[in-house]
Parts: sequence; C-alpha cells; structure tokens
Amino acid sequence: MENRENPRSINDMALSHMEQRYGIRFEYSEPWGNSLSGTREFLATSESLPNQQIFVQIENFRDEDRVFRSNFLAVKHEAETISFLRDIASHFFSEANVYYEAAHDGLSPSLPTNATFEEFLADTRVPLNVMVEVSESAFASKEKVNELAELIAASGAHFLLTVVVVADDLFGTLSRQELSWQISLRQFVYCARVTRRDNGIHVEWIGVE
Repeated sequence: MENRENPRSINDMALSHMEQRYGIRFEYSEPWGNSLSGTREFLATSESLPNQQIFVQIENFRDEDRVFRSNFLAVKHEAETISFLRDIASHFFSEANVYYEAAHDGLSPSLPTNATFEEFLADTRVPLNVMVEVSESAFASKEKVNELAELIAASGAHFLLTVVVVADDLFGTLSRQELSWQISLRQFVYCARVTRRDNGIHVEWIGVE
C-alpha cells in the first residue's frame, strides 16, 4: 500500500534512522535532486562532522520497503581516503596532487555502523572518483599508471581514476574543475581514465591512437 506521508515526515524518518544507526544527531540542510524516480535525496549536517554535508538517500520512499542509505561513512573517512591515495601516488610520481571527495551517493546499508577504513574501501556500491595530477618531469612511463591502479585495487576498492599529466609550469596551478576543462580541450601531455569494477581494471588513454 502506498505511503501518503509528506516529504517532511519522510526526511524526519530518514534522519531518525541515521541517528539510531550511528548514535549521533543529524539535521536537515537542503534538498538534492528530485523524487521523480522514486528515490528521495537531500543533504544533512552533523556536529560530529563540522563544515561537512552528508548525502541522504531513501529508495522507494513512498513504500513500506523503503531503503535508507547515506554517504556518512565516506565523509567520515574522506581525509583518510585522500591520505591513502596520496601515499600510493607518491610511490610512483615525485610530484602528484590527488583530488577526491565523497560522492553524493549512498553506500551499502549493510556496512557496519563502525566500519573501519578498510571495510569502507571494500564497499563497492559507490566507486571512488579520483583525479591524480602529475607533472611532466615526474612522469616516467605509462606503465606507472597501471601499477598505480593495481595498488589501489589491492585495497578492494572500485574506482574511477583519472591521471592527467601536465607541463611543469602548469602543475599545481589548476583546480580539479580547471583540470577537467583542460582534459575536455585535450590540453595535456598525457591523460588516462582507469576504471576498476568486478570485471577488472581497464585503462583508456585519451587522445592516443
């Protein structure tokens, strides 16, 4: 039977679910997306993660079998994820910048409430979306990109990885968005897009025949 509760009560239900799950208080912040697909989404905040916004998702929100998801654990582990990725990148490139932030998508609801960093990485519902910027002088060979991907994959994580190599005088001067524009304009030395899913690691070099 269809649930007739209004959007505000659905939001409150989701916030209450998260409070019970994680043992901390959450507050509604602002809407996100739309509900036409049957999935309701919004952003929330928590004093436990100051200056951060948490993505909340209610699948089948009109029905009794609704599923609650959030990216709370991804936000909680965001700094650790960046440090982990930087450490790996430093194995292969002497000059590299790592760009990553928690995706606006809900992690598996089966993840433990006190999931360790390793358990979070191994949850493959939401791939890590990472960009690594490398200076031209620090880029030894394309094989290093494969090795980088294999080392990240050893954690169990699924990911969407972009490695962009730029001229030395440009390195470190652009934001992630500006680097994305450079890629779309084909203004780079090398660029690879790497995906890791259940079917393995796939590397695509952009602008290379």
